[in-house]
Amino acid sequence: MNYRHVIIDNFLSADEITSLSYNHKIMVESDTGDLTIYHQDKVSQSIIDKISKAIGKVDVRKAHVYNLTQPYRLHCDSGFDNNSFYTVIVPLDKKPQGGLFVMDQWADYAYSLDNYYKQNHQPVLSFEQQKEKINQFDENQSLPDTIDFEHIKNKRGFTIKEYIGYKYNQAIMIPSKYFHCSQNVKNFTFKKSLAIFTKEDKYRHD
Repeated sequence: MNYRHVIIDNFLSADEITSLSYNHKIMVESDTGDLTIYHQDKVSQSIIDKISKAIGKVDVRKAHVYNLTQPYRLHCDSGFDNNSFYTVIVPLDKKPQGGLFVMDQWADYAYSLDNYYKQNHQPVLSFEQQKEKINQFDENQSLPDTIDFEHIKNKRGFTIKEYIGYKYNQAIMIPSKYFHCSQNVKNFTFKKSLAIFTKEDKYRHD
């Protein structure tokens, strides 16, 4: 599968940042630090246009601003109907901590490898299921045993494709099918970002 990422600095205008909604709040519980999600009922057309200009014409599947107190673990955002295209992450912290690791491995559906969040939209795969359902999974390989991945319980099977450091208001666009995780850093405290999950526009013409 072809992989291409896009990075855009100063992605959101001041008006677009102000337009983000904090009305629809969802709490996702975890024994190690809850996740707060603010669902965005609507994404401004100006934001969609900037994404479409970068990666091709898209629709938005869903979008939210999230606050978390622990680095996000390995998962992919493929979606249940295999219609996901790109995941767009825009850090909203003035001095964001860490960055994003993208793996060589990918899957056609949304999976997680850890049940630390109490949720049901990303099924948690056992090790045997990982070998079966994840493309390029190699049980003879493993992520490095460093502070970057201290939050990852089982590092087997995955290899790093690339690392992208977080910058305030810099849009990171990656294909949703690829597994990715936040970087763990010493004294990690907080992360706030806008996440937009896209699908290709059914009327798209290249």
